[in-house]
Parts: sequence; structure tokens; C-alpha cells
Amino acid sequence: MESLFAVQDEDVVRGQLEHRRANLPERASLVAAEAARAATVVEVERVGLERLDHVRRQHRYEGEVAAVEARLADLDEKLYGGAITSPKEATSLQTEMGHLGKRQDDLEGQVLEIMEILEPLDGELVTLTATGETQDSSIAAARTILDETEAEIVDELAASAERRTAALADVPEDVLGRYEKGRPMFGSSAVVRFSGSDCSGCPYSMPAMEADRVKSMAAGSLTDCSECGRLVVR
Repeated sequence: MESLFAVQDEDVVRGQLEHRRANLPERASLVAAEAARAATVVEVERVGLERLDHVRRQHRYEGEVAAVEARLADLDEKLYGGAITSPKEATSLQTEMGHLGKRQDDLEGQVLEIMEILEPLDGELVTLTATGETQDSSIAAARTILDETEAEIVDELAASAERRTAALADVPEDVLGRYEKGRPMFGSSAVVRFSGSDCSGCPYSMPAMEADRVKSMAAGSLTDCSECGRLVVR
């Protein structure tokens, strides 16, 4: 029966190891690191889209400035190139040039405002990029630690399985069947020892007649507890 207890011990060890592997703090650390990295990616995308919108506006204004400058150059050529002889036409050109100059100033002011907006956004992107690189390193380190820890558990599970297989060699098939039938219900105490005058797995004392029955059995005998249903080794 000692081999049966050895099998049960290894089943307990396996359950503990599998529970540990399923609830590793190293895995929680990796998940947290990946979540932080994902949040950084989202923030980079948000800032990047905001920056892109401003850049597009800047390019549009710069295009308009270029168009105004080209028009002013044309008007200046007409005004001072000797092609204009009428004072009225000259006055009209000067008026248009004045409006265009004001428009140019307004557009260039818009461009400067956007450049002032872009500067902190560019700084934020630099910071987020550095943060992302640090988080990538943290994720890699967390994954390495998790892999190493899981590998250790796998090795321990393999060693436990070998010990269980060795112990099974001395457990009769019918006894193993009875043990496996009770294990889902009783877990680590599917098979227990008879202690004093009681089944050590029972929450209550055995009736005297049942205790006497077990006591009358040969040492090492296996029976069922009439109170809790566990396997009891005399």
C-alpha cells in the first residue's frame, strides 16, 4: 500500500505544479507589460494622427503662401515693369497687392501657429518612442523569465511522472481503479490510513462496530470507509 500512497503523493505534486503553472506571477507580469506597451502604441497612434492633421494644414497654408507670393511677383512685375501706364490701373494693382500682402501675413501666421503646436507633439512622440523601447525590453525580459520558470515546472512534472510510473508498478490494477474512482471526489485524501480507531479522512468518528471491523483486518489491508467512502489502509 505504500506504493499507492506514493502514487497519491505524486498526483498531489502534479496538481500543485499545474496550478502553479496556470497562476504564475511571471505570466501576470508579462501580461501587464504587454498591456502597457499596447497602451503606448495607442497613444503613439493618437498623437501621430493629431500631428498629421496639423502637418496637412501647414502644407495647405504653405501652398497658399506660395500662390500668393507668385501672384505678388506677377503684380510687381506689371506695376514696375513699365507695362502699366494708367494711374487708375496702377492704383488697382497696388490695392490688390495690399490685400495679398495682408493675406500672406495671415497665412504665415497660421503656419507659425501650427509649428508651435507641432513642437510639443514631436517631443511627445520622442518620449513615447523611448518609452516603447523600454517597454519592449521589459516584455522580452518578462517573457524570458516566464519561459525559464515554465521550463522548470515542466521538468518537475516530468520527474513526478517518472516517480508515479515507478510506484504504479507495485499497485494492483483493481486497487488503482478504486483509487482513481475516488480521486475526483476526495483529491489528495482518496486513500488514507486507519489511525487509532478512526479513518483519518473522516470528519466524524467511526462507529465502534466499523472500527472493530477495520482493526480485525491484517496490517496493510485496503477497505472502504463506510462513513466517508475513502479507501482506508489498515
